[in-house]
Amino acid sequence: MATAQTSISEPAAAAPVATAPAPVAAPSAQPADAPGASEIVVTANKREQKLSDVGLSVAVVGGEALKNQKISSLADIANTVPGLSFTQTANNSPVYTLRGVGFYETSIGAYPTVPVYIDEFPLSFPVTTSHSSFDLERIEVLKGPQGTLFGQNATGGAINYIAAKPTRDFHAGIEGSYGRFSTADTEAYVSGAITDTLLARVSGRFDHIDGWQVSNTRPGDRNGRSNTYAGRLLLDFRPVDRLRFNLDVNGWRETGETQSLQYVATLPQQPQLGPNVASQSFSPRTPRAADWTPGLPYKNNSMFQAALRTDFDVTDAVTLTSLTSYVRYTQNQRSESDGLPAESLDLTMNSGRIHSFSQELRLSNGGNHPFRWVLGSNYEHSKVDQEIQVNCNDSSTAPLFFPACGPNYTSNQRMTNYAFFGNAEYDITRMLTLKGGVRYTESRRHADLCTRDIQDSPDVGDFFYNILLGGAFGAYRRGDCYVINDQGTTINGVAPGAPGPYAASLNEHNVSWRVGVDFKPKPGLLIYGNVSKGYKAGSFPAVSASTFTQFLPVKQESVQAYEGGIKASLFDRTVDVTAAGYYYDYKNKQLRSKTDAPPFGILDILQNIPKSDVKGAELQVDARPFRGLSTSVAFTYTDAEIKKFTGINAAGVAADFEGTRVPFTPKYQVSFNADYTTPVSEHLKAFVGGTVSYRSGTVAVVGGDIAPPTTASAVGNPELISGYALVDLRAGVASRDDRWRLSVYGKNVFNKYYWTNVVAAFDTIGRYAGMPGTYGVSLAFKY
Repeated sequence: MATAQTSISEPAAAAPVATAPAPVAAPSAQPADAPGASEIVVTANKREQKLSDVGLSVAVVGGEALKNQKISSLADIANTVPGLSFTQTANNSPVYTLRGVGFYETSIGAYPTVPVYIDEFPLSFPVTTSHSSFDLERIEVLKGPQGTLFGQNATGGAINYIAAKPTRDFHAGIEGSYGRFSTADTEAYVSGAITDTLLARVSGRFDHIDGWQVSNTRPGDRNGRSNTYAGRLLLDFRPVDRLRFNLDVNGWRETGETQSLQYVATLPQQPQLGPNVASQSFSPRTPRAADWTPGLPYKNNSMFQAALRTDFDVTDAVTLTSLTSYVRYTQNQRSESDGLPAESLDLTMNSGRIHSFSQELRLSNGGNHPFRWVLGSNYEHSKVDQEIQVNCNDSSTAPLFFPACGPNYTSNQRMTNYAFFGNAEYDITRMLTLKGGVRYTESRRHADLCTRDIQDSPDVGDFFYNILLGGAFGAYRRGDCYVINDQGTTINGVAPGAPGPYAASLNEHNVSWRVGVDFKPKPGLLIYGNVSKGYKAGSFPAVSASTFTQFLPVKQESVQAYEGGIKASLFDRTVDVTAAGYYYDYKNKQLRSKTDAPPFGILDILQNIPKSDVKGAELQVDARPFRGLSTSVAFTYTDAEIKKFTGINAAGVAADFEGTRVPFTPKYQVSFNADYTTPVSEHLKAFVGGTVSYRSGTVAVVGGDIAPPTTASAVGNPELISGYALVDLRAGVASRDDRWRLSVYGKNVFNKYYWTNVVAAFDTIGRYAGMPGTYGVSLAFKY
């Protein structure tokens, strides 16, 4: 299904992109006197095409919609695109789930099922994507497995940020807004020609918000303050007609405080809760309520990317393209994992580093031939290191280690991926096109994992060596890995029954493919069908472990997808209809789960769900019934179900989970958008718009409909995520030539209380609440 976009601001002179009607969550891009809709151009097949000619589901949100609706966060993007869900995690690793396909894993080194790209350059790990959605022409969300063109990890889909490109003429713009919680956003750009062969664009963004969470026990204390600085430099250099270079240097830095949870239930690891936890009251169920250990939440994270695209026209019909990218991410933060001023589970250090290099080479013959083909190869090498220090002195498990409970765990991983791919389309007739693609991928991952005690008084390490191991290995030495090998064979030189570091490698290969047909019986009508298969590589966890069982990897997962759809333009292009139906055969779904690890209780592991399936349908109607008015309504139905899985879920429930729901997948999603623009004078126009979005309830864990064995809960079954509807409004005035614009906005104007995730941590269960109602005023100028 395709979500239309707004007009693309300042497209590149060499690659113009047309304007288009407003999407489900976008204000009108058409001027008041515009007769109809222009075509949207996308790069879903790694070449520019009209969206109406692309035979697969692509949702598109334009740059003007991103600005006007204040869409700047990952959660905002998910609320905009039907079928897409965003999940916040305790370790700050965002998770996207698209049509029921997602990988809930908090390690920064976990590949997602819905990867993000900037102009086809990969941001391979979710934490690197947090603040890249600025100065964009549009965002493309490709639904369904994208393994042939966008890599072996895209089992759910792919998100492609299309940056606003340099222009030959001089252009500049600035926009600033101020709103509730002292929210201040400023974004600016300058674009133009430096020489006849060199174009440049420089853009930047600054975001600030004061603490919006209010402590339940300290009413004067606030949390959630954040400052974000982001910038991008784009250079387009054409030294000769056949050779083009496009350089993109971008990055961001975020400082402030990590979000805290709302404590809503107890889940004791031991029979008796610690007194400092037992004495706490549950959090009020309001958007701003939360609690945290004073002074704990903190973040200072940054990302840098340098990416070079080179295009060389080998002949008039064949182009060689090189995509070279390097990404560096640095994390230094502390997180509140129990939602309490007590220290049941606090992450007092969560540091990490990512270094990722990727290279793609491909040959293609463009889009002006009846037989269109792409041949290429990919290489990626990444290094991911993470270290987490836990403070659990108030937990029910702490008395085992008296007096201090403070494990430290590290994960050092190296990933190397090779791939060779081909994709082709052939127009048998003017109306009928056959499509096919294939990719061979080899994935290699090596992990060095350790849980240890680095405290001055290593009480956890002493417990392992003196109690669990009975002194057989002498006294514990501070900093040694104390995890016990329970696998019955020597691993990394560690004998069965002995403690030590875990090291292993995971080597996998697969063949992703896609076949399909496009039928165009008349202009403005496309009927398509696709069958595809995609894979996501296996993964090692970053967990606090007691035995090697918790360090074992999950193997690669696969999705075989069947999809059919229709795209139609009706009534002289005043109405556009898109619809799709899909079925996924989902095997070995990866997820973070639990294992019973006496005497500590229920601890984290990674597991595969042998079999799931997803059935669904999407419908969207965009209409421009009269001049100045754009409306859009979208409906998505997704039935995602576990077909085979027995184990312990992330809430500690042991069961056969056949027939239960796939987490973070609402069955129903509905969106409605309307925007109206009208002239009020020769030089002035007024506009008003609103968006309503609804998501039905879902669950936070596999088997979330089964209540966990809590000793107390303020909300019944705490693993449920209730359905919710959000309402956004906007209005303002602007010059007829759009040189300036003044607007007021409101997001979640009815202050709806909702949450996007529920986390079970040692003795507590907590919610991540969505943002409360916000409002403000915005002023923009363009030259």
